[in-house]
Amino acid sequence: AGTSTRLARCDARPLISREPPFPQQSMPPKKTGKIEGLKSEHHRAVVKFRPADWSPVLIASGLSAEPYVLHYFGIRGLGELPRLMLELCQIPYDSVLYWSTKEYKDLAPFGQMPLLMGGDLEDEDQILCQSSSIVRYIAKEAGIDGSEAGTVGEGRADMIFECSKDLSANKGAIFTSDTEKLHGMLGKAQELLDEFEGPWFSGMAITYGDVGMFHVLSTIEEVKAGYLKKNGFEELSAFVEEFAALPPIANYLISDRRMPITANEVGDKPWAPDGYKYLKPMSAEPYSEEYVEPTYGLDEDDEDDDDEDEDDDDEDLIDEPANGRPAKKSRK
Repeated sequence: AGTSTRLARCDARPLISREPPFPQQSMPPKKTGKIEGLKSEHHRAVVKFRPADWSPVLIASGLSAEPYVLHYFGIRGLGELPRLMLELCQIPYDSVLYWSTKEYKDLAPFGQMPLLMGGDLEDEDQILCQSSSIVRYIAKEAGIDGSEAGTVGEGRADMIFECSKDLSANKGAIFTSDTEKLHGMLGKAQELLDEFEGPWFSGMAITYGDVGMFHVLSTIEEVKAGYLKKNGFEELSAFVEEFAALPPIANYLISDRRMPITANEVGDKPWAPDGYKYLKPMSAEPYSEEYVEPTYGLDEDDEDDDDEDEDDDDEDLIDEPANGRPAKKSRK
């Protein structure tokens, strides 16, 4: 099947129209120097992705007309899988990157990143954290959670995803002589890939399990070129090549949204506090736009009114709404 068939689920929902999102404050880009790694002195920056057919009131995916916002450090790390998911499914989003600043501490439910907000989450006043939870949410929203094959399909997609996480935890063995466990896992993964006719782990239907597998297997190939084929995993090597050739992924891999790999992420040396330096030079120019949190149309009078209401009885914050669920406390 062609690429359009493989990604059909990502674009299967009907077109929807919404009012344009509230305007966001803008600031002139700051002049910045070279960014060498995670500890570089640099402001919180935003890099935006908008599919070619996107507009503020009409988008092809059928998801929210307001872009999602993904917060993470200026490295791949735990933010890379959510980025791959958003890119694959052509979902508009703002990638908010942190180097030396920690504004995310005021947003994060557990004080950690990645964080996903905006989009349909804004309607429910929600912020999602934990990389795997974000990946599963995007998969369900975009229709690549395996559900088209029923609960068994969902279970298989999740199994493949969990397998990719186990591989990721053990991939450092490629730099040692003790590869028995890793090669055993790669062999089982290759058997799973061969179970169905088609290029993906569930046959012709791509799922988030494939995204997880591509992430770990492509990293192995990046840090040790030709490793899979050299060690007898030709089918896994072909899977990586075919996934990387999907137009949304191919475009992402050469874009400014794709962070360079760092020494700690390679895995050939012990983890080090200063190990998050990029192995390849990175121009600061694409990351010059400073991220400013949206105001959602609030003016100073509105904010003053909110301050006056803070002295009201706390019971006002837990009134039962019409849908029977406790009302959420509003975030500022």
